[in-house]
Amino acid sequence: MSTERRILLAAERLFAERGVDGVSLRAVMAAAGTNVAAVHYHFGSKDALVEALIKERSEAISAKRAALLDRLEGAETFTARQLAEAFVDPVAEVALSGGEAWVSFVSSLINSTHPAMTLVTHEFFEQARRFTKLLQTLHPQWPTAKVLFRLSQAMTLTFQVLGDIEGVQRTIAVSKTELSRTEVVEQLLDLVTASLEA
Repeated sequence: MSTERRILLAAERLFAERGVDGVSLRAVMAAAGTNVAAVHYHFGSKDALVEALIKERSEAISAKRAALLDRLEGAETFTARQLAEAFVDPVAEVALSGGEAWVSFVSSLINSTHPAMTLVTHEFFEQARRFTKLLQTLHPQWPTAKVLFRLSQAMTLTFQVLGDIEGVQRTIAVSKTELSRTEVVEQLLDLVTASLEA
């Protein structure tokens, strides 16, 4: 594994656990098994490292979402469930294929005032506009504020749940019920669907 990749994975895990401000470059380098000069060589600064980390997985999510949105925009009709799938499935794919720490990292940014949140917003701005238009097509009677509120809450919930699937499983297990990781995603889809169709 390249030094750059080791740094990204170490930063992803540490930022997910402690938040961006709670992690020094020295801590990232120690976790990556390299020296502080390496981050400056590969990224230039901590801010640039954060930006690279956001872009690394968000590009894959954006590409998958774009294909799903293209399909919905080209269809004569579509359902709230299909819109929810376009929203949740790309993030779930990242979370279930080893990127749960990245999803947790983004979730922590969503719930903060950290400047890096503007990068997340920028990465998904165009798709947010497309989701808004599609939801308005489904519910032409809904005021814009309602559409935006539902979508923002769907985003927050998606990243919270998929960024801590094990935590969700532990919470459910208190009631002597077990959910597999796939079942957690299905329950999330049901919840997001309900919020987009109610």
